[in-house]
Amino acid sequence: MGKTIKKTIQHPFRIIPYYTGDETLEEVLKSPKSVGLLWLEILLNDEILWENYLNRPEIKSAYEKACVWYAHFKTMIEGHAGRKPLEVRMGKIDDREYRRFLEALNFVSD
Repeated sequence: MGKTIKKTIQHPFRIIPYYTGDETLEEVLKSPKSVGLLWLEILLNDEILWENYLNRPEIKSAYEKACVWYAHFKTMIEGHAGRKPLEVRMGKIDDREYRRFLEALNFVSD
């Protein structure tokens, strides 16, 4: 009998692997630390079609947060990360996360 091979879809993550070591979406969703960084990955990484995963509550929540941050820092994100436009949503950001945002933005800047 042949072995069953479980295909793991790998995504081109830009940020999360450097913070947590998680490299697949499956790993990210199992790690609270990675899930906490998912909004930054969405905000600064347009290589993944995040809209295809909005049926997952963790991803939907992170996506909405990323959209709010995008609305506040659109010019900076597009200029430094080269990100294609993300949906703009109005809302408040947590100023305590600003340093992490700048660190990640600096990391992905060309």
